[in-house]
Amino acid sequence: MSFSYSASGSHLILAGRLDAQNAAELRQTIRDHVAAHTGNVTADLSDVPFMDSSALAALVAALKDCRRQGRTLSLTGASASVRELLSLTMLDRIFGLSASGVRP
Repeated sequence: MSFSYSASGSHLILAGRLDAQNAAELRQTIRDHVAAHTGNVTADLSDVPFMDSSALAALVAALKDCRRQGRTLSLTGASASVRELLSLTMLDRIFGLSASGVRP
């Protein structure tokens, strides 16, 4: 897994497999990003080919952290397999991910 930030600071770009091996790091990365920046956060998953349930749990925990602060965490650019996982768990709606993988 790798990550970078956009110039605006509210856009987190994730890359690589998101799975049990790096789920704790994913959650901490998002937590650090939220602490360092103001406003709502968007995580770009365009370069994430695979995500498992432990990574999904880390995203849900990060979403809850954001909501406690009155902020949102939304996802964009999900691959077909990641979009399928989000859709099967109905979290695509919670994260504001449309069928095309971008926010409506």
